[in-house]
Amino acid sequence: MKKRFFAVVLFFVALSIFGQSKELFLDEAIKNASLQIQDGLNKGSTIIVYQFQAHDPRISDYVLKELFDKLVNLRKFVVLDRGDALKAVETELNFQYVKSEGMISDDSLASITKRLGAQAIVTGYLDETGNGYRFRIRVIGTETTAAIVSYTVSVNKNDRIIASLSKREPNAGEKLGTGVLNILLGLGSYIEGDVAGGLTLTAGYAVAAGLFVVEAVVLDWDSPAVGIPGTVGFAVAGVTIAYGFARPFIYHHAKRIAEIMDTTQPKIILTSDHYGNRNIGFQISYTVKF
Repeated sequence: MKKRFFAVVLFFVALSIFGQSKELFLDEAIKNASLQIQDGLNKGSTIIVYQFQAHDPRISDYVLKELFDKLVNLRKFVVLDRGDALKAVETELNFQYVKSEGMISDDSLASITKRLGAQAIVTGYLDETGNGYRFRIRVIGTETTAAIVSYTVSVNKNDRIIASLSKREPNAGEKLGTGVLNILLGLGSYIEGDVAGGLTLTAGYAVAAGLFVVEAVVLDWDSPAVGIPGTVGFAVAGVTIAYGFARPFIYHHAKRIAEIMDTTQPKIILTSDHYGNRNIGFQISYTVKF
């Protein structure tokens, strides 16, 4: 009997630990936080989603915007514009102080945003841990500066949104390394995730190889076009190699130019000279989308 009792106790303890350690993805955590806020605040409360601290400002902006949208769409609260709160805080406090400190104390926020009519402020953190992230949201009352709602959950370390927003831009050395690998049919761009650039480079090398084949196999030695495909092939290969080195820099700093280059279509065509002879030629065209 005792064994069965202890087995039941261990089962519920394990279940409790599992429930507490459950990891969510970032979007799930934001959604759950909005529902916690809905349960913890009175209907019709006036609130501001003010600040959220993360290791990358792009993650902070993402969480603030998503949480703002979800709270607005609940249609339970009056959600004030964060821009007005930012102006009020920066006017009240020193602007440089706000920028350097990042997060403002709850007391300061409460006293300032209370003048805007806010009854509660939403703040939060995303802390990096060894195995992932801890997502924390707090709602502070402007009257008492006491916490009204507190929600904390673990976020999966492989969350795709955090990964994409945290993606660090390669430095000059890494971009150069990508350029070297691009000599191998655009391999560097493929590894970097720039599939369009890799395909463009592969196409360039394929055209150059096709021209060399035409020069070596298709043309007769007494053909007036002898030497032209090979010369053009060397030119295409040279341009492709140069573009392979430039591509990582273009891709990260001028994506619009990269998009135009991605639509470039090199091909071998038959063309007539001024004598009416049909010869092999090389054509480059590109498409601009409106």
